[in-house]
Amino acid sequence: MTQVNTHKAVELATQYINSRLSNKITMADLKTFTGYSERSLQLLFQKYFSKTPFEYIEEQRLMLAYELIKSHKKTKKTTDIALDVGFKHLGRFSVNFKARFGIHPSVLAKTS
Repeated sequence: MTQVNTHKAVELATQYINSRLSNKITMADLKTFTGYSERSLQLLFQKYFSKTPFEYIEEQRLMLAYELIKSHKKTKKTTDIALDVGFKHLGRFSVNFKARFGIHPSVLAKTS
């Protein structure tokens, strides 16, 4: 989500990212969509989110995966959810999910 009073480039970039989380997103994509240079985007994301654009993308994917796992408990595999939100490396997904939320995705899926 964008913050109030963000830069137009940040608003455009986050709009692009959030509408395409399941797809591969590159800096070239963000540059083309926003009309701003890669360096400008990197500096703006650092200013507004204290993250790189890719850290922001991963955070959004993790948050979406968390919500999907909670809402699809025992009806959808965590592997499928990880792939659906754009993670291609499942080991990295699991490690980063645990680091972010303090619980493995498979454990969250089994809790009531």
